[in-house]
Amino acid sequence: MSFSITSGSADIARLQALQQLNWVDAPPDATLDQLVELAAWTFNVPMVTLALFDDPQVVHKAHVGLPSDALAQPRGLGVDEIVGKGFVVASDARSQPALASHPWVAGNLGVRFFASVALTTSDGHNVGALSVMDTHARELSDHEARILTAMARLAMDHMSLQTTVRHMTTLNAELEQAHGWLLESVAQDSLTQVANRRALMSFIEKTLALARREAQPLSVLLIDLRQFKRINENYGDTVGDKVLREVAARLAGCSRGSELVGRMSGDEFMAVLYPCTREQAKLAAERYATAASSRPVSLGAHGGHQIGLELVTGLSTADQTQEATPDELYRLAALDLDASKATWQPTGTAD
Repeated sequence: MSFSITSGSADIARLQALQQLNWVDAPPDATLDQLVELAAWTFNVPMVTLALFDDPQVVHKAHVGLPSDALAQPRGLGVDEIVGKGFVVASDARSQPALASHPWVAGNLGVRFFASVALTTSDGHNVGALSVMDTHARELSDHEARILTAMARLAMDHMSLQTTVRHMTTLNAELEQAHGWLLESVAQDSLTQVANRRALMSFIEKTLALARREAQPLSVLLIDLRQFKRINENYGDTVGDKVLREVAARLAGCSRGSELVGRMSGDEFMAVLYPCTREQAKLAAERYATAASSRPVSLGAHGGHQIGLELVTGLSTADQTQEATPDELYRLAALDLDASKATWQPTGTAD
């Protein structure tokens, strides 16, 4: 609930401090509710409110003994003096002209005793108050004043801490999102948008551990684009990059759910296959090679010159009896790829 601040009570710096506190629109808080109940019990008063001064409103964040119609009154009780001095005590509010006409004092609520301590930020801005009220005139002892001040500080510390917690929660969420983007960028080849060497080797390492637990074979397939250097020499790096992106897209498009496709370097690609025997890997090699080279790459948006593609493959397989490492699997697949290159003969379809 809220009501208007007396004119002239707010300034820009205080409102900025209140905005940074970020509590005006915060949901109800159990700690503040308990604090005002403790204040009511400690001071033996029927009414307590903890409010924030948000021009032109006073926003009650926790309260005891104040009905909704009282919270909806059009102006605050002693707000100007609280903002200016930080501490207000009225033994009998009826005897103070500045307070006597307030509806809480003059109306059915019948407030007589009123004591309020400002909620002060670390940089000295009075952004709210903890107030205790009674229907009988009474004094506030020095001991009680110290207790009320300590409670106000406790409330301010709690709100400041919760603001920090909310900020850190938001920051952590942003950091997690940024970390996810970073991991994605670290694991992704910037040119082809498939997995990069780091991601492929990490995937082999993790999948090898799974293969050992499940006693299943794992195969690594290397795929090499033949005469790629000639494509770069004839058409330039821009066309060469387009060819690599197209090959990567075709390879990724024919991969299956348990397979990871990526680019190792240059025109060399890899597919990690699990579970996959050597014989199954040979069939997968044909599938990948066919998918990548089944049609030429068109240089123009509407056709034009076309570049035919040819690929060779090499593979290695680790079964449950082997203690292979990612590097060893890659080395064996590279040796098999070299052997395939040595016997490869162009068909005439590649440019």
